[in-house]
Amino acid sequence: MFINHLKIAFRNLWNNRFFTALNLSGLSIGIAVSLALLLYVRDELTFDQYHAKKENIYRLGVNVNYKDVDEKWANVPNISGPTFKDEILEVEEQARLLHHNFGQKAFVNTADKHLVEDKIFWADPSILDILDIPVLEGNPATALDGPHKMMLSRSAAKRIFPHGSPVGKTLGIDNSLEVTVTGVFADFPANSSYDCDFIGSFKTMKWAAENLYWSNCSFETLLLLRPGADPEAVESKMAAVLDKHVKKEDQWFRFWMQPLLDIHLYSSGMASGYSVRESNATQVKVLGILALAVLLLACFNYVNMVTARSQQRFREVGINKTLGASTGQMIRRFYVETGVLVAIALVAGVLLVELSLPLFESITDRALSIGDLFGSKWAWCIPAVWLAVTLGAGMYPALYLSSFSPKSLLSPIKAGAKGNLFFRETLVIGQFAVCVALITGAIVFKQQLNFISKKDLGFQPAQVIAINTNGIREKKNLDGLMNAYRSMPGIQSQVRVQAFPGISTSGYSMSKPGESGGAYTGVSSNHAGPGFEKVLGLKLLAGTTLPEKAKEDTTVQVVMNETGARFLGYTAEEAIGKRLPDLYQGRPTTIVGVVKDFHFESLHKPIGAYVFTNGNGQGGRDYLLVKTQTSDLKGTLAQLENEFKNFIPSSAFDYTFLDEHTADQYKNEKRVSRVVSIFTMLAIFISCLGLFGLAAFTAERRTKEIGIRKVLGASVGGLVALLSKDFMKPVLTAILLAAPLAYTGMNYWLQSFAYRIEMQWWHLAIAGISAIIVAFLTVSFQSVKAALANPVKSLRSE
Repeated sequence: MFINHLKIAFRNLWNNRFFTALNLSGLSIGIAVSLALLLYVRDELTFDQYHAKKENIYRLGVNVNYKDVDEKWANVPNISGPTFKDEILEVEEQARLLHHNFGQKAFVNTADKHLVEDKIFWADPSILDILDIPVLEGNPATALDGPHKMMLSRSAAKRIFPHGSPVGKTLGIDNSLEVTVTGVFADFPANSSYDCDFIGSFKTMKWAAENLYWSNCSFETLLLLRPGADPEAVESKMAAVLDKHVKKEDQWFRFWMQPLLDIHLYSSGMASGYSVRESNATQVKVLGILALAVLLLACFNYVNMVTARSQQRFREVGINKTLGASTGQMIRRFYVETGVLVAIALVAGVLLVELSLPLFESITDRALSIGDLFGSKWAWCIPAVWLAVTLGAGMYPALYLSSFSPKSLLSPIKAGAKGNLFFRETLVIGQFAVCVALITGAIVFKQQLNFISKKDLGFQPAQVIAINTNGIREKKNLDGLMNAYRSMPGIQSQVRVQAFPGISTSGYSMSKPGESGGAYTGVSSNHAGPGFEKVLGLKLLAGTTLPEKAKEDTTVQVVMNETGARFLGYTAEEAIGKRLPDLYQGRPTTIVGVVKDFHFESLHKPIGAYVFTNGNGQGGRDYLLVKTQTSDLKGTLAQLENEFKNFIPSSAFDYTFLDEHTADQYKNEKRVSRVVSIFTMLAIFISCLGLFGLAAFTAERRTKEIGIRKVLGASVGGLVALLSKDFMKPVLTAILLAAPLAYTGMNYWLQSFAYRIEMQWWHLAIAGISAIIVAFLTVSFQSVKAALANPVKSLRSE
């Protein structure tokens, strides 16, 4: 029986080649789009899943919450991890992580190589017990147990020491310390939140390992809880431990824990943190919904096309039922036909994904493979897609065509025609409602990105070059370099800084004068030189720029932003001369200037308190910012590099354009926007395929009516309007249904930005008008073709 159903299925598909081709195209593209998006979503959802102890690993964080200040930090005090391990039974192990120079690049030297690396971490030895880091060479028990020890990833080892084992060899870091290579570990996989090529022993950073504070939140800490431990109970015990060691009035944060499996998708908007592979859960949900929506569109197309042609198959079903075929047999026959078509579409969809994967990888900036859906626990995806589409798309046609009695099927007036028409109109409404929602989403994505690119950031990144000077230890070399740059044409100004907008810097806290009981806020601190505001284009509202700090001067001067002064309760003018007794662990600190607020982090985050300091004992000035004013930026850059090599031949010339770095903060949003735009166009195309087929069938079914109307004097325009209006009504209904859904969904996405556009009526209007135009052009092609046909041919048989 199955073989017979299979033969009939192939015969019907072949005999209706035009509509089979339309259905096959829609299903193939829909499945291809869904599979491609599923690959991306799968990649996002599998981050950190490879760790054996993943369910018990947490990242320690602090929550700063006071009045209008509500921040989550991924960095914590360096004393917290060891203290919690000693005093909380549920904490089995802890490991502190310090991204070298707070995430900035470093110079790595050997006898014959000068490299710039940015994946250097300093960690406790227990990091090898918490995370799954396979050690390929060396002894994991001793590789990180003392100072000046470092392990390399396999790729870093091959890059730096291509011949022989690197174990036992030495590396220079920033021309300030030497480490011995004690081991080689396997490269971190692409779906790891943490990505490093160098893991040095935490004890090498003597200042971090020995100076333990509860107030300096600069360290990332991972905790391994014992199996069965209750995270909420552990957090409560952390609060008790904090109360034990820190006075209530000096507490400006509370500890919290973030599961390792949440780090990749749920860290957006969180301050600091060294996870270099962060994404956004909302955007992953958007892409998942998009994959489902496109697949539904393809299914709607199929159902619409089959039910539209159902009356042509009434006679076939009626005869089969008269000859004794049961309803169940007819249902199975239609399901087999659907299953065959979906199987062919699935194969075609997989091939389309494989062929377009290089393009998709370039758009998403991810290394993806269709084979990922055929292995491990994701192997169910391909058969699940086939089964879901076959059952979903085939259910209504099979049940509908098989439900009538032989008498009604063979009668001149077919039963159910009205209900069939209503169902098909409902599907068209569903299709175009999805399209309108997707078009709205693409418009809002684009508008938000335009808003980001044009928003006044409070500083001027254009033609500012950040040169990494972290490895330069000889002051005379740096002074000579700056003097050389000063005499170069096209160089407007320069200044040394610890960090620049868009990269992490030191984190501290300060209290509000005259208030107690936790009136604290977090403060980002940037060690800078005089004139930093000129180079960055900051507006000085009151006071002066930073003076160069004399060695014998024990007082620290700072220039604060408006938000910091506002937290303290001062205007810009009032803040000048005020002291900050607790900002730098009791070091005398005075405000000498206030600058207008600027966005030192991405627009996902609100502006927090920020200070530029002329020296607080921690954090060196690792970058030389050079403001250029030239039309030949490439030539100026070459001159900068030549002078750099003249004065510092032992270090690589590493630079960053501030405007490019600022734009890179939104590369994930740009990537998602490109994906949404491309797949929205494909979704529209799929809907047009279905509408095109429906219009073709409608024109075919009404051929004689059109002929009669033409004979009676109907114009081509009138006939086109007659045939098109039936399709415009469901499209207009779809717009009304899609508007509130699109408005709600895009408002939800916009909430991930602290600074964002507002949804406007014209976003929905453009989407609706676009849908109407696309639908009209699609239907008009068939309508015009039918209206121009010779009526003699259509009436020949009458």
